Amino acid sequence: MNRPYTCPAQEYIGRASAYTIGLVIPSLDPLVKQMMGIPDKYASIGIISSRTGTVTQALAIDDACKAADTDLLKFEMAIDAGRQCGQGCLFVIGGASVEDARRAVQIALDRTDYWVHCLYVNHVGHMECHVTANAGQVLHQIFGVPLGRPMGILGAAPAGIGLTAVDRAMKEAAVDIVWYGSPSHNLLMMNEFSVAITGDLAAVTKAIDCGKAVGCELLNTCGMPLVSVKEAAGASGEESVRNTYTPEVCRKKTD
Repeated sequence: MNRPYTCPAQEYIGRASAYTIGLVIPSLDPLVKQMMGIPDKYASIGIISSRTGTVTQALAIDDACKAADTDLLKFEMAIDAGRQCGQGCLFVIGGASVEDARRAVQIALDRTDYWVHCLYVNHVGHMECHVTANAGQVLHQIFGVPLGRPMGILGAAPAGIGLTAVDRAMKEAAVDIVWYGSPSHNLLMMNEFSVAITGDLAAVTKAIDCGKAVGCELLNTCGMPLVSVKEAAGASGEESVRNTYTPEVCRKKTD
């Protein structure tokens, strides 16, 4: 979560949940710009980087790029996730001005604090499950979701739990898979299995809710009960995880 903090570096914008930091480089060094293949029309870049989540931040940046005049230029994952198996991330956002880049980063930080409600962790692994009614350009770029269509994301680590949750979700409702990640496919040997799905909004929500319930139940057998990252500092418990922050509840908050 964002906390009051003053940093003298001009690049620093703020922090958010899941060890997420937001930065802006007003004028990128020409050699760095060339190395990264960033077009000249982007005068400034915004950076969102974290130790865990990735999908949480992708959804937040999708919201940010819808609201600010910016584009996603780079997206990379890294084996990290702090103490939970999975991945960290790097997002680079391009803006025509430093004001555009800064605004996008601030929105992304604020939205990360929102979307992280549906990222659950314990000391063994994590479960991430989200539903959005309207996929934007960022989600289209990363996951291949048709623009403007409902999208659900479901994934868990360790990978076997993720696969089991995904299988149950697909059996629950008529939805299509547009992207998947496993240790040897799209996830750089990370110990996770996840999918992005699309279809009718009600069907997507039903599938994600069912997969989430199975994944949480399985992860709870491995150790301490899962808890939403948003609530990790304050409370934990099986009922709060299973009943309070379901994808249906999260989706309604964005409508």
